Amino acid sequence: MRAPMTGFCEAIGTWGAQAVFPNRARDEARLSVLDTFGCILAGWDERQVVAAKAAFEGHPSAMTCALTLGTAAHALDFDDYEVPGSTHPSAPILGALLGLMSEHPHRIDRLLDAYLAGYEAIVRLGERLSYSHYNAGWHSTGTLGAVGAAAGCARLLGASQAQFAHAIAISSSLASGLKTQFGSDAKALHAGFAARAGIEAALLARAGAEGNCGAFEGPYGFLEIHHGPTEPAIRSKAGQRLGLEEYSVLRKPWPSCAYTHRVIDAALRLSARVETGQRIEKITLKMPEPFFRVAGFITPTTSNEARFSATYCVVAALLDGEIGPDSFCEDMYLRDDITALLGKTDVETYHPGPDLQDMSPEHPDCVAICLSDGTEISETSWHVRGGAEAPLTRDDLSNKFITCGGTEATRDLILYGDGSAMLTLSTETPMPSLSLAQDTI
Repeated sequence: MRAPMTGFCEAIGTWGAQAVFPNRARDEARLSVLDTFGCILAGWDERQVVAAKAAFEGHPSAMTCALTLGTAAHALDFDDYEVPGSTHPSAPILGALLGLMSEHPHRIDRLLDAYLAGYEAIVRLGERLSYSHYNAGWHSTGTLGAVGAAAGCARLLGASQAQFAHAIAISSSLASGLKTQFGSDAKALHAGFAARAGIEAALLARAGAEGNCGAFEGPYGFLEIHHGPTEPAIRSKAGQRLGLEEYSVLRKPWPSCAYTHRVIDAALRLSARVETGQRIEKITLKMPEPFFRVAGFITPTTSNEARFSATYCVVAALLDGEIGPDSFCEDMYLRDDITALLGKTDVETYHPGPDLQDMSPEHPDCVAICLSDGTEISETSWHVRGGAEAPLTRDDLSNKFITCGGTEATRDLILYGDGSAMLTLSTETPMPSLSLAQDTI
C-alpha cells in the first residue's frame, strides 16, 4: 500500500505549487541569478567543466546541460552559500533551471519564483538537519542541493501539488555528495550532479512516477540516515516566513572555500598594518576544528587544494594584499615566497562544543603574525564578508559579474528585465549566454 503524503514532501509540495512571491523576494532572487551566472562564466573553462562537456558531447539534453552548468557555477568556489544547510544553493538550483531553459524559454518571473521555491526547500530541510549533517561528512550541496533543484524544477514546470511532492520524494534517492572529495574535481561536480538530479526527479514526477512521500521521516528516513531528527517540525512552517527573508544568501567576495574567508579578511587587515621593510617571521591561525577540517590543506599542490587551504589563503593575502581568481593559478601557490612563509605558519584549532553553528560569530577565527622587529599583531574575524552582517552590495555584485566575464547587457537583462519576458539560455557559443526569446523581442 502506498504511504500517505505527509511531512516534508507534502509541506513543500502543497506550498511550492501555489506560493505567490513578493517583488522584494524576486529582486533578491535576481541578485542570485546574476551572481551565479557570473560564476558559471568564470568557471566555464575549468577542467571539471571541460570534462563534463567532453563526456556528454553529442548527447545534449537538459540534464547534461544542467550537469555542466552546475559544475561551472561551483568550479571556482566563487558561488553563494547559506547557513542552515551549509550548502551552495544557487549552483544546483540555477544549474537545473537554466538547463531546462536551454530547451524551452521561460518567463523571467517564473525563473525567479522557481529559484525561491528551491531555496525554501533547501533551508527548511537544512534547519532541521543542522550542522550535524555537514559535520558528519556529507557535502550538503550534493544532498540538499538535489532536493532544492527538484523543488525549483517542479515549480518551473508547473507541477501539481501531488507531482511536486513526488518530485521531492524521488530526489531523496538521488541526493549524494561526500566531503572526502574536497580538493578534487568531484567536489564541483557534486553541484552538477544535484542539478541534473533535480531535473530528473521533476520530469519523472510530472510523467506519473511516484516516490514515498514519507521518505524524509521516521526510521531509515532521509533525516535519520543523514544525522538529523526523525520528526521534523517543518510541515507547517514552509512559506510562513519566506526562507530567503529568514536566511540570507551569502555571496562571496573571494573564490575560495567559505571557511577561508574570515581568515582572509583578518589577513588583509593585517597586511595593511605591516610597514615597508618589515618581514613576517611567523603566522598563527586560530579557528574552530570543524572549519579547519574542511579548509585544512596545509601546503596545496593543486588549485583545488589551494581553494581549501586556510594557510595558503592567509599567506597569499598577507603577501599580496588581495585575493582573486588569479591567486589560485599554479604559478601562485608554488611561488618561493609563498612556500617559504607557509613553512612559518602554525594552526591552532579549538573545539567549540556541541552547539556549533556554521560561521557563528560565537566561534571566531584569528590570525596573528610576528614581525622581524619582534612586534606581534593580530586580527580576529567574528563575521564573514558577504554575510548577513556585511553583505555585498548590488554594485559589488555588478562589478563581480563583469569581472567574471559578463556583459553589461546581460547584467541589465537579469537585474531589470521585464518579468513577463521569455528568457532562454544558449550554450552554442564559446560561453553560455542569456537572451530574450525571439518571439518576445
